[in-house]
Amino acid sequence: MATFKFQGIKIEEAPETAVPKCPKCEKRLDTVWIKTKGLGFVEQKQILMCPYCESLLGYGTYAITL
Repeated sequence: MATFKFQGIKIEEAPETAVPKCPKCEKRLDTVWIKTKGLGFVEQKQILMCPYCESLLGYGTYAITL
């Protein structure tokens, strides 16, 4: 497992009231859309989208190996 060293950077938990903004339209993201493709027990591909401007916020793939 990788270890990251952040010298001079303080990392804290976000306050419960903090709501992120979309990097494109800058609206507060109290909701994020997710689209999933694939079978859950083999492999899934997911994208996260802004519900206001439909910008791509993130992408991920995961697989369960037995």
